[in-house]
Amino acid sequence: MDSLSKMIKEALLNKGASLVGFADLNDIPAAITEGFRYGISIAVALNPVIISGIENGPTKEYYTEYLKLNNLLNELGEFASDILKFYGYSAVPKTTKVVQQNEDSLSTILPHKSVATRAGLGWIGKCALLITEEFGSSIRLTTILTDAELEVGVPINESKCGNCNECKRYCPGDAIKGVNWSIYLSRDIYYDAFNCSKMARKVSNEIGIKERLCGKCIVVCPWTKRYLNSKV
Repeated sequence: MDSLSKMIKEALLNKGASLVGFADLNDIPAAITEGFRYGISIAVALNPVIISGIENGPTKEYYTEYLKLNNLLNELGEFASDILKFYGYSAVPKTTKVVQQNEDSLSTILPHKSVATRAGLGWIGKCALLITEEFGSSIRLTTILTDAELEVGVPINESKCGNCNECKRYCPGDAIKGVNWSIYLSRDIYYDAFNCSKMARKVSNEIGIKERLCGKCIVVCPWTKRYLNSKV
């Protein structure tokens, strides 16, 4: 790994990141990547004890963890951007302050998980979440766009979920269709974001949470369970 990529990765891991990857975004339209060729994908793992506690629905502890990791990811994004700028590169951290979800499509212009797959950190599960071998889908993500020529990972373009349908089986919103993701499929083919949003709103409102949170597909995923079993 080149010196800049190695330095950024080590600095982010020391500051609290769980996974760091570098992506070549050249195959994504420049209008989406704001003209930047490279992306940094940062993942932070959720607390396994808290995730183990949401089998029956989201909890206030899960919401607190969700907000905590969002803040940490914002800090990590700004931190890495400052390093890049110090060395003369341009960098744009895609923090929660600047990333906006389109309520008509329930999507963002450049999903963090799309950058993560191109960085080789994981694949998109049938539940439309990024799944990693290390932590399953028990992670939160952020992205930095940059013109620094980083040492990129090998993109993952197809699902590794195979015949597993645990997330579909336990989804309370009937949002998961059981179709394996690939970069050639639109999201609607394998996942109904509106069914998910409706159910997440319902179960969150029941415990006084403003965000749309559920998490059932996270905790039942076999990849997540492997992570939880190693920690809890």
